[in-house]
Amino acid sequence: MLKIFSVSLISAAVALAAIPQQANAGGRGVALGVGLGLGAAMLMHSAKKSHRASRSRRTAHRRAAARRKALARKKRSAYAARKAAIAKKRKQAHAAAVAAKKRQLAKKAAIARQQQLAREAATRQQKAETLASVIELPGKKPVSKILNVAQADFDENDYELDTYSPGEETAQKMDCKRFIPSAGLTISVPCGE
Repeated sequence: MLKIFSVSLISAAVALAAIPQQANAGGRGVALGVGLGLGAAMLMHSAKKSHRASRSRRTAHRRAAARRKALARKKRSAYAARKAAIAKKRKQAHAAAVAAKKRQLAKKAAIARQQQLAREAATRQQKAETLASVIELPGKKPVSKILNVAQADFDENDYELDTYSPGEETAQKMDCKRFIPSAGLTISVPCGE
């Protein structure tokens, strides 16, 4: 717009400069008018040419800017996709590490539980053995009772002596079972007692 205004201002200045020469030429303004008209037409043509060139430059700049913006959008979307893929891989790796850690802790807990159960079973077995050794079972002679026959005051006719043979106790059947509730055990004992 500024160029068109400057071109029109220059052509007006040339036209004003030609008016006094036309008066001096004795009315032959046709010769001067043609020269002035041609000059003005040439100036207008160059103004249009420069206007078209500047418009094409602006268009080229706009197109280049649009291409740069499109390329930048494409790069941003590619970067975002790469970043999302990396984040997804990290998340999967983290989930796998957490799952492995949970499996490892579960394995350790299972081993500890098995060890605890084994210790408890050993303790129960030891308690049962201790209880079985303390409890007097029928048919078992108490070990701690020692009779002092020399001090006993009795008449031989009042009592009958039992004869004891060592093979007699082993000959009894051990088919009977006795449950001891405090130990939670069932023990085989000789029948008949």
